[in-house]
Amino acid sequence: MNLILIIFIAFNNLNVNRVDEINKLFKSAEKSFINEDYKNAIEDYKLLIDSFEISNEKVYLNLAHSYYLLNDTANAIENYNYASITDDEKIKSIAYQQLGNINESKNNLEDALNYYKNSIISDNMNNDSKFNYELVKKKIESNKNNKEDKKEKEKNKSEEKNNDKKENQDKKDKNQDEEGKKDDDKKNQKNDDQKNDDKKSGEKNKEKSVEEKLKEINMTKEKAEMILDALNNNEFQYIQQLKRKPSKKKDKNKPDW
Repeated sequence: MNLILIIFIAFNNLNVNRVDEINKLFKSAEKSFINEDYKNAIEDYKLLIDSFEISNEKVYLNLAHSYYLLNDTANAIENYNYASITDDEKIKSIAYQQLGNINESKNNLEDALNYYKNSIISDNMNNDSKFNYELVKKKIESNKNNKEDKKEKEKNKSEEKNNDKKENQDKKDKNQDEEGKKDDDKKNQKNDDQKNDDKKSGEKNKEKSVEEKLKEINMTKEKAEMILDALNNNEFQYIQQLKRKPSKKKDKNKPDW
């Protein structure tokens, strides 16, 4: 047996053994996935990728599913992105759909909408992506309307608050004006009362001064009033006499009659 034949047989055996190992890992990974043993499934799929360089889209998709079901979204996203780089439109559509689901769960609605859209473009028969696309689209519109409503409510609330503030300020100003008017009225009344008091005090002082003068000449107030009345009466009689006197002078050359 020549050397070339030996090498060929050895290489062929290696390939057979490699294929057997690969097939065993695929079956083990699938069995673990079905039994929901996602950790072992991940280990088998990673061996296929790292040790046997089996890095096709199906392996990446199943590995991503395993991470996703263990809630390891970071690794799931990474492997769904690898799975989407393929000419197999159905696998690409599923990968985009899953990326849409992850983003929707994180409330990244715009990103989710774009992934669902790409999923539908890749496979127009993907009804799940179509349904999710419409659902997310309605959520976005609803959120937009809610934001506008909230903004309008905040605006109305702000205007109402400003109106209340203005109304309270107007009331305050009105009360201050009324208080100011009351203070002015009190001041004016006080001034009037002071003037009246001053007037009364002046009259009293004047009356007192007259009484003091009468007292100096040893005359009572009653006697002074009697004299004043008499003077007034004499003045009146004098005025009456003046009125009875003729206005023309007598002619001395004419008789009295």
